Amino acid sequence: MDPAGSTTRALAEADDLELVTTGRVTGRPHSVRLRFAYEDGVVWLRTGERPSAPDARGVRRRTKAERETDWFRNLEHDPHARVRIADAELPAVYEPSADPAADLRRSVELLRLKYGAEWVADWYLEIGRIPVKLRLVPEHSFEEGRQW
Repeated sequence: MDPAGSTTRALAEADDLELVTTGRVTGRPHSVRLRFAYEDGVVWLRTGERPSAPDARGVRRRTKAERETDWFRNLEHDPHARVRIADAELPAVYEPSADPAADLRRSVELLRLKYGAEWVADWYLEIGRIPVKLRLVPEHSFEEGRQW
């Protein structure tokens, strides 16, 4: 059996992965299962939610902090993470986007290719959605001494 081959296959074919970040408040591992796309050493995720409808009268609008997911806020605080997929645990580093609109389009394009247009609709591109790039890195270049 080829562990690297099975990991590569899982990155291409698995429906979801487990992302482990470091809690920005607790400092403890925080784990979440997410749908993803993979291309050229980068795991693409998307976060955020659709903004409230402009005519949502009487509905309290949530703040930006309330709309962002914990795992994304954790990555902003500490960009080092682990991606668990198949039988592998891969070190990764969050790369903030230099062009969020272009990265969001790319992540949605990749998600559509993987899951189908019927599951990845146009609202994935609406304001408030955040593209997330996690670069997989060799174990030896990951921060020394990080324990999970």
